[in-house]
Amino acid sequence: MNPKDVEVKLVEVLQEIQSVSGYDGSGIMGTTCPLDHLEGFDSMLWPVAISMLATALEIKIPNDKNIFLSEDGKRRFTISESAAMVCAIVNKGET
Repeated sequence: MNPKDVEVKLVEVLQEIQSVSGYDGSGIMGTTCPLDHLEGFDSMLWPVAISMLATALEIKIPNDKNIFLSEDGKRRFTISESAAMVCAIVNKGET
């Protein structure tokens, strides 16, 4: 799995969520930090985004994995970092 391909899908998912939520989804890119930069994107929406991404990529992402935060919950990831995390999960066979 290629991080760039995951990044493209994640941007598409986040744009859809923003649009459905009534927010502007334009300008979302790899350097965007969803938890900091996207209106209304919170702990209620990140599981939805992860599920939508898993469906789009035809993979499983464990329920205990938040691809938008570091393991310790202290650092918020950019879309590029989240895409790399998804690839690491898939490559480790955690799916």
